[in-house]
Amino acid sequence: MDHVLQLNEFFVEGGKQELSHVLLHITEPSTPEEMSKGYFFAICEINQAETKYITKLQEIIDEAENNYYETPDEVGKTSLEIILEKINQHAYALVRPGVTLNCVIGAIRQPEIIFTFFGKPQMVLFYKNRQGLYQKMDLINANAEETEKDDSPQLFSQIVQGKISPNDYLFAGPPHITNYFSHDRLEKIITSKPAAESAQHIERVLGELKGGYSFGGMIMQIRQPDENEVVKKAPFPIQRGDSAKSLNSLFNRERNTASTLSPSFLPRFNGGSFKSLFEPKPTEAVVPEIKKPIFPTAQINSAHVNAHRVRPNTESYLTTEKLRAFLGLAVRYTKAIIQGLWWILLFLISILHSLFRGAIMLFFVISNYQHRRKTILEDWKRQWRGYKENVKRLPAVTKIMLLASVALGIFFIGSILYLRVQQKQAVATQAFQDGVKTIREKKDAMESALIYKNEAAALADLVLAKNILADLRCTTKDQKTACTTLGNELAELTTRIRKLTTTIPELLVDWGAIFQIRPENLIKVKSKLIAFSSTSSTLVIYDLLTKESRIMPTSISSKGFNEAATPKENDYALFLSNSRDLISLNPDDSSIKNIDVAYPNENVNIQSMVVYNRRLYSLDILNNKIYKHDTIKTGFSRGKEWAQNTGNALENGEDITIDGDVFVITKTGQIAKFTAGAYQPFPIEGLDPALGPGGKIWTYTDIDYIYVLDGKNKRLLILQKDGRLKQQLTAIEFKNPSGMVIDPAASTAYILDTSKLFKITLK
Repeated sequence: MDHVLQLNEFFVEGGKQELSHVLLHITEPSTPEEMSKGYFFAICEINQAETKYITKLQEIIDEAENNYYETPDEVGKTSLEIILEKINQHAYALVRPGVTLNCVIGAIRQPEIIFTFFGKPQMVLFYKNRQGLYQKMDLINANAEETEKDDSPQLFSQIVQGKISPNDYLFAGPPHITNYFSHDRLEKIITSKPAAESAQHIERVLGELKGGYSFGGMIMQIRQPDENEVVKKAPFPIQRGDSAKSLNSLFNRERNTASTLSPSFLPRFNGGSFKSLFEPKPTEAVVPEIKKPIFPTAQINSAHVNAHRVRPNTESYLTTEKLRAFLGLAVRYTKAIIQGLWWILLFLISILHSLFRGAIMLFFVISNYQHRRKTILEDWKRQWRGYKENVKRLPAVTKIMLLASVALGIFFIGSILYLRVQQKQAVATQAFQDGVKTIREKKDAMESALIYKNEAAALADLVLAKNILADLRCTTKDQKTACTTLGNELAELTTRIRKLTTTIPELLVDWGAIFQIRPENLIKVKSKLIAFSSTSSTLVIYDLLTKESRIMPTSISSKGFNEAATPKENDYALFLSNSRDLISLNPDDSSIKNIDVAYPNENVNIQSMVVYNRRLYSLDILNNKIYKHDTIKTGFSRGKEWAQNTGNALENGEDITIDGDVFVITKTGQIAKFTAGAYQPFPIEGLDPALGPGGKIWTYTDIDYIYVLDGKNKRLLILQKDGRLKQQLTAIEFKNPSGMVIDPAASTAYILDTSKLFKITLK
């Protein structure tokens, strides 16, 4: 004989929804295809929640119900597991501080029950042991340990599945019910009375409480009917709205299939009446075939039961209707377009015909072809007289209406043109106002960034503000005034952000006016500033003590000098000729001589050099190397490769300096840094405009800053050794500065600019 599913609910509305609310939801299958899915249920208790929270929970339960019946089972996975995976993706938002949620959802299918839970709802199984006595099992506590171990951000993190044998009871309810009914008392009530009477007794006791809490739950039993028993369903109305009365919302939930419950979480016994305990979940679930109802007979004693309503599949219908409407519109528009094109074609043909005929008549008039000029002119005069006569014959009312129509047409066209002009002006005015507003916002952001010494952010906002100002259309007088004001304010901010100071240099000497020469570079040895050129072997010397200039011809190098360097001790000066040979100058007697130097490579192109700790460091841009030469009696030893893994960082090198680390400025406007021979990028923070190509660079181990001469942008840069900009110095007199000497002790810089030697003070 078929088993009977007996399901009885109890429900008590506490009256204080903001304190406690219980959602009770039971759904029975409504089609033969849904019978294999069984009965869907959900019991949730929500404490200290707002109405919109409960409503959201109800929406999620309704969606879970529909998805459960519409989603087919898969091999190894039930539809409940599948929908939990989907809902858990968005359900974690229901976990809120101050809101307590205890929820269980599941399905009763065949003699099986499958459920998942969040919080601490009550799920207690009462089953008979071998001695025929009832025992109880708390299914939530049996799986609580696994839930606590799972630290995934999911609401429903595991699935519990098992079988219930006939004459076993399953109790489901909220956690607060244990304050009034212990598990032992529930066992006594449920196992000693019919399930319907047990539910009524629990509901009656809970209904007499005055604490404001809501309660709801169910008692489920699968039993064999008596031989003469006629099983009927309880006559409750099957209406969709009934559950909403008590389930004003339900849960979002999450699941973790890795935590799916197996017999390891529940005790297992073999044989006898202990089959009522939860049995292992099969390793491979078989999708059930829909052949017959799970429970041919069932007694559902619940005011909250409702039949699942299949959502109509309107997608195909809507697609067909949309396609039909689209085709109808396409046909109508195609006809209209073809008709319009036809009339346009006829109009163009008429115009072309008139123009062609007029051109022929004009040709006849000009050439008097076949003596037709007079005839054509008479025809034109006759047509003109006819037009005037026709106008004169018109009634006065018609003439007035005609003139009024022409005037109205002119007014209408003029109004349209005026409105368009006004619209364009309004759009332009709004765009101007928006642009001014954005510029002022950027200006405030720049001021704030400067307060916190964030020059990089201020510079980025400055570039954006300048671009917006450049795009503004300043047409009216007020707009031009506003643009000028903004331009001045941005210029002031530019100076502050760039840390730009315009200095007034002191002109020491103009060698071009005295000697008609143009030296390119500059060094200092003792009290002498020596200028030189790569195209002349003549040196130009300025004595800082006597303020006198003189030239010093040399015969050692006929091609001039590429580079020069002096040690910190200031006891000699080195000059590079032919991009590899060295010449030494004694500052005391101005004597010069060749000195020895050798390189690891036969072919070299030494671009720059520097003396540091009495050693010579040379920059070879041909081989992309830096060589270190020790001092020997006759000059410098054979160089050793100092920098490692330089890549292409040195092939565009222009100048080199050392403070323990090596800095190389390149022809591409970059600075390369080498620490212990290893290459490191050296970006300059807060520099605007960017560093120009080439230039000169200098620092030393006991100097706090790095000095860079940027000839293209006519400025002297003072950088922190971490790349931050300290100051920019420029002068109106600068044209093309090409050489510099820094005297940090005197806070002075000497700049060589197109044969002129300037002195500026470093602040």
